[in-house]
Amino acid sequence: MLKIVLEQNEFIVDYYCNPILALDDFNSNFYDLIILDIKMPYINGLQLYREIKKRDIKSKICFMTAGETLFNIAYKFSPVYTFIRKPVENKELIRIINDLLNHE
Repeated sequence: MLKIVLEQNEFIVDYYCNPILALDDFNSNFYDLIILDIKMPYINGLQLYREIKKRDIKSKICFMTAGETLFNIAYKFSPVYTFIRKPVENKELIRIINDLLNHE
């Protein structure tokens, strides 16, 4: 659904279900924003965040999560731009993403 909502709002989206494959395909200085779910198979969003930052320190990354415990852990230990709590209304999601993209 996230991909559909973003594409309906004229964003170009690369979507991965497998974080290992996403990391393998990652290109530095290519993405304007990376949205990571905290809970993923194989490696979690925090681990993927660290690996992406090793390859591109300037990447804008935000986390998305439904779990309160995971949210609190990520918020405490990760210097990311923002967190999106699921569920999120489509209009609010687009507002947050636009704010992130316009923030230097």
